[in-house]
Amino acid sequence: MKILLIQLRQLGDVLLSAPLARVIKERMAGSVVHFLTSEAAKDIVNDNPYIDKVLTLKADFLNEIRMLFDIRAEHYDAIVDIQRTGRSKRLTLFSNAKLKIAFYKKGGNFCYNRLIKWENQGYTSWERMELLMGLGLENPIEKYLPEMYLNETADRNAKGYLKKHGIKNFFIVAPTARKKEKMWNPDYFGKLANLISQMNGYTPIVVYGPGEKDMAIECFNVLKTGHIIEKPLPIKEFAGLVYLSEFIIGNDSFASHLGVSLRKKSIVILGPTSGWFVDNENTLLVYKSLMPEEVFEKIKNFIH
Repeated sequence: MKILLIQLRQLGDVLLSAPLARVIKERMAGSVVHFLTSEAAKDIVNDNPYIDKVLTLKADFLNEIRMLFDIRAEHYDAIVDIQRTGRSKRLTLFSNAKLKIAFYKKGGNFCYNRLIKWENQGYTSWERMELLMGLGLENPIEKYLPEMYLNETADRNAKGYLKKHGIKNFFIVAPTARKKEKMWNPDYFGKLANLISQMNGYTPIVVYGPGEKDMAIECFNVLKTGHIIEKPLPIKEFAGLVYLSEFIIGNDSFASHLGVSLRKKSIVILGPTSGWFVDNENTLLVYKSLMPEEVFEKIKNFIH
């Protein structure tokens, strides 16, 4: 069976959706899995051994039409629309695929012929795997964690960055998030990083994404010692840096999902929503209503 998975955005959502490919490959012998995403997110799924081809879509109508012709030319047996955006609905509806699968929601269900009832699995990546019942897979569906696959270039670039700046033992501080309501105060991250650095001597590296530098600087200005990246790093190089770190501290954001996917110790400062992160031996969840000193008391044994 030839299957297309669609998850156009956001970066964290793409990472959380990629494990569906592994389930398909392991449960459906001889299957071919393609993954459609945005140009910005393609490096998240590149090098994934369970994905045979990555397709990318630019956000304009002309490229949407071109992508529709490309999809029809691939003759997919099934399309799994994980996200249900306007574009993904249209591409699925006119794809000519025999199976058009998505979660049941109010509105737009005519674009699909197999609708799956959403079930709370406690972790959003596992919830998405329920969509695969539309392919005929029966429960229990394997509960894989997201995985980010690095390459030699990413490893070399990350090590080169550390060597250039004379950084050895370090941890990642990711004080930004796409949604402001999910953010802890940036200066709180700086104060927390100071407490951690005083305890173990590690260097905090402050990271951020496009358009987030001002918030990152607010965090960095509180640090007594540390480093801030000069500009947002390419996704693979950033992943290589996280992989080489001792641990990562961040908001409910892509950086924290990346830490989980690389099996690094990850401290996540949660906002008003839950379920976006797994709670396991490598992941510690705390809530943003706490002050830096309170968070430090909760995490110091975890990162010691």
